[in-house]
Amino acid sequence: MKKTLTQIGIILPIFFFILMLFTYAVNVPWMDDTDAFPDFLGRFLEAKDWNERAWLLFKPNNEHRIVYAKLMNLLHYALTGTLNMRTLTIMSNITLFGILWLFWRVVKEQKIAPMYFLPVPFLLLQPQYYLTSLWTITGFQYQPVIFFGLLGVYLLSRNTLLTFFGAVLAVFFDSFTMSNGLFYWMVGLVILALQGRYKMLGVWAVFAVATFKLYFYRFDTEANDQGFQYFFKHPHESFFGFFTHLGGSLDFQTLSPILIRSITPTIAGFILIGICIWWIFLKVINTKEKFSIINFWEKLQLRFNTEPSNYIILGGLLFLVINALVIAILRPRFGYFVMIVGNYKVYPATMLVVVYLMLLTGWLKNIKNQTVFRVLLIGSILFNLASYIKFLPEIHERRKDLLVRAFNQEHNKIGFGPHVGSDFDQYVQSSLGRLIPKGIYQFPTNTVFKTSEKEILSNFADNQNLKVDVSTVNKEIFIANNDLPTGFGLNDGAYLILKSPTKTYLIYEKRFLYNFKDSGFFIKIPEKYLIPANYQVGVFWVKGNEHKIYKTDKTVEVNY
Repeated sequence: MKKTLTQIGIILPIFFFILMLFTYAVNVPWMDDTDAFPDFLGRFLEAKDWNERAWLLFKPNNEHRIVYAKLMNLLHYALTGTLNMRTLTIMSNITLFGILWLFWRVVKEQKIAPMYFLPVPFLLLQPQYYLTSLWTITGFQYQPVIFFGLLGVYLLSRNTLLTFFGAVLAVFFDSFTMSNGLFYWMVGLVILALQGRYKMLGVWAVFAVATFKLYFYRFDTEANDQGFQYFFKHPHESFFGFFTHLGGSLDFQTLSPILIRSITPTIAGFILIGICIWWIFLKVINTKEKFSIINFWEKLQLRFNTEPSNYIILGGLLFLVINALVIAILRPRFGYFVMIVGNYKVYPATMLVVVYLMLLTGWLKNIKNQTVFRVLLIGSILFNLASYIKFLPEIHERRKDLLVRAFNQEHNKIGFGPHVGSDFDQYVQSSLGRLIPKGIYQFPTNTVFKTSEKEILSNFADNQNLKVDVSTVNKEIFIANNDLPTGFGLNDGAYLILKSPTKTYLIYEKRFLYNFKDSGFFIKIPEKYLIPANYQVGVFWVKGNEHKIYKTDKTVEVNY
């Protein structure tokens, strides 16, 4: 019975996470996706020789070389002949389950009862980092950079010549998955030193130097220089930012001012680091003996080499700490909120698991009383549930926003780019222009907007009228209604239709589903999103299986 309940407990968070992926992943290349997917694929297919293709594969994208993302893009194209961002988004999460498997190795190899693994999937598989799990480009960076690096650590822990070179390959590949993967070379140095494999440590160092030189060949580091300049002027932000980032999984006050919002994650970060210090240092130090660095090092070596799976925990910790230091030093210049930005939250989620495994291997497995474990298990379940309650509404609304943008990109050549006529807008159009005529990329088809496309694009009918109010505040145009009923369904909402003689746009304002009215809407027209013109206002209303198009007596003038 206990075995069955354990299996169900492990499967449940996996099932709901996969269900979330299949429900909310969409075939939309959003912002940074453009560079690594439509643009790369189009240029790769048009490349004249393999030298050009290799350059495209390894050339930096923003601050990273993202070879893994590009290879998966090519693999998907080789198998399907298409670019499908929904499929790629789902594929990007495969490495997340690889991380889960590596953490399972700790429990299995230390012969700990499987039920003690239960908190791990509840802590790891949750929606807080949806800007990684449901954004293709980050999904092929932040999750795999943890996995391939941990895989390298796991192979090093096997302590054989074959697995050593397997670890070299894993970390080398990880380095070109995302620049953070380079940190695992430093992690490997620590592990090999603890193993006493000093000759192999020298070989590892040679591979590390060669990889760093290759990675930074013709690499622009200007952005990092600006980060250091900010750090020297505001070192206190980096100090607290380190802890805020590591405790970021406790960031549930996302609508509060950043000072209030960051208090709980920062306190959590201090607590987590305290547990890490206990696990690494205090578990080894004997207060009755005179402290000696040599004696301490020998005990540390004995401890890890007796239980090699502990290297997985140590490797994860060292990577996360180095990564947090770099983020805390280089990123505050963009704003302190970046310490707990959504697409970084897979790191603090992994930190929670690492710290739980420290408590498990350093304490819980050695005590018969299961009270503490039960508290941690209930806490992990509540944490998972609270994460879904808090962040699933944001995911729910984001899907509708992306699909609306896809409609506008298809019909107005704007949606995936931020502003009409901007450089990025032109870049998106040229990237898609290489793929759409060849049928490689198609805009989302199985959507409520596609099935109602003719109605949306047609002239408004006179028999469906709706009252709306138009207001202008600081040159921003808002359109509101207080009566139209709204719902919670996958497509439910009021979508503004703005129609000129030549253009028809859809506009959607994401709602806060845990705190919104049962009726009405309040929609802002995005700045520089529409071609300047006079637009007649309509509303595309969806609730469940019902949908209607309403005409209003209002027009708006867009001019900039």
